[in-house]
Amino acid sequence: MRPTTVDIYNRLVILKFVVVHAITTPPKQDIAEMFLRWSAADQRKFDEVCKKHADESISTLKKLKLWDYVSPKEKEFLNIYGSKMDEYIRLMVLWRMESAGMLMWALQIIPDWPLIDVEIDPELLKKVEVKNIGTFLKLLHLRSGTEINSKRDLIELWHWRVRTRQLIETKGQFISDTNMKKAGFNTLDDIVRFSAKAGYEKGILPVIMDEDFVFLDKPFRNLTPEEYQKANSIIMDRHYALNWICGKAPGNRWDETPTDT
Repeated sequence: MRPTTVDIYNRLVILKFVVVHAITTPPKQDIAEMFLRWSAADQRKFDEVCKKHADESISTLKKLKLWDYVSPKEKEFLNIYGSKMDEYIRLMVLWRMESAGMLMWALQIIPDWPLIDVEIDPELLKKVEVKNIGTFLKLLHLRSGTEINSKRDLIELWHWRVRTRQLIETKGQFISDTNMKKAGFNTLDDIVRFSAKAGYEKGILPVIMDEDFVFLDKPFRNLTPEEYQKANSIIMDRHYALNWICGKAPGNRWDETPTDT
């Protein structure tokens, strides 16, 4: 069963608190450098302030009666603060802004489908009302299932492209049988080129370049490792959110949302 409009908005509010917690926690390296200059008392004060902010977020979610809907992984994250924060986890959570953007798009809080190669601005979280949720919900209208399904299929195609590049670079196994060879598919890149052209001809992909998906105005296969990681993070988190909206998570449990391609 798909989540309702209320379910989606509640999840968006939770993501707002989770992403803001990641944004307001300084990078581990910055904390380490500050601690080298600070006394033990200053270090304790820093963690006390961070803990206070974390406790306030948790308290607010409880007052909003949303704490029971916060996922186990999110609860664990919100209870970590300051110097205790794991940098890898913090960075992963920062990308949840892409998931939040998909929920905002589905609820028409943002009018246009976000560009695939542009990170969603955290400033948009200011549009997520947490004081008068009941009143705000009455103004929201969930996009049609057809429109949401179409974008979910699109992001799954993009995620497939992310994974094919990984397979190509790691020389993952590719088995081409007789029929595939007759069709001209001898490598994974042959399939990528075919899929890109088919996607463009069907109007699914607005533009292709060198028979490939286009990201940052270049063929996907030409992305630098840093650009590829950016693409992977954007696309995976958008796919995650749209799969959840489409009811693909068992019992709508956020942490269990699949991103198969």
